[in-house]
Amino acid sequence: MPVEVKRKPNESTYSLLRRFQDRVKKGRAVVLAKKNKHFEKAKTKHQTKKDALRRLELRKKRDFLIKTGKITEEMLEQSFGKGKHKKR
Repeated sequence: MPVEVKRKPNESTYSLLRRFQDRVKKGRAVVLAKKNKHFEKAKTKHQTKKDALRRLELRKKRDFLIKTGKITEEMLEQSFGKGKHKKR
């Protein structure tokens, strides 16, 4: 929604600019623009399931490598930096 401010007779540029800024703040245009700036669409059910299956597959591969002795849990902690990433 555009903000429109007309200059009054004998009004200085600074007071016109001040009135314009007040109208913008009260109009909430800036707040709404900032709110929608980083909007991300929700994942579809298909994408959510696909991501879950990928995580399960990676978990199985990791467990298999640990069981066969190709990697150790200490190696995983070093590569991912345990403690840096906290579960939400």
